[in-house]
Amino acid sequence: MTPNISDNSSFDILNSEFEKLQKTIKSLPKNSKKTIPDIVNLYYQATMVKTLSKKIKSDIIDESKSENQSLLTEIDRIQTNITENFSKSLHPEILAYLTTSIKISTENLKSLSQNSEQKTKQTIENEAKLYKELREMMSTKEFVQQYDTGIKDD
Repeated sequence: MTPNISDNSSFDILNSEFEKLQKTIKSLPKNSKKTIPDIVNLYYQATMVKTLSKKIKSDIIDESKSENQSLLTEIDRIQTNITENFSKSLHPEILAYLTTSIKISTENLKSLSQNSEQKTKQTIENEAKLYKELREMMSTKEFVQQYDTGIKDD
């Protein structure tokens, strides 16, 4: 028996998105500064693959089609890969990176504000830029922490 055509096309989409996720992970700089857009894109892709894999797996199980066992095996492989190579390794690393970056940025801004002598326009603009970057990092950290909530729901 061959798997249902719609199951195969859904799996093809899942597999394509999983490959994009793997490319995104490989393209991230190792042990160096990760940009906010890179982090957001990574989490978007990881969440998409996790959600899609859960949905397809659920649909296949609900249909109780034993001929789709090979698809279930492949979906399990994808889910295991995400857990091992993202959720348990890269995710905590990114969360720690954001936490450290926020701490450093906050300390830098505190020391700048203590030197509150007559500030030039350039100094004020630089501080505003640092505050903007801090807000972006804090928002991204909050977004990343939402992934933790999703993991606990699994």
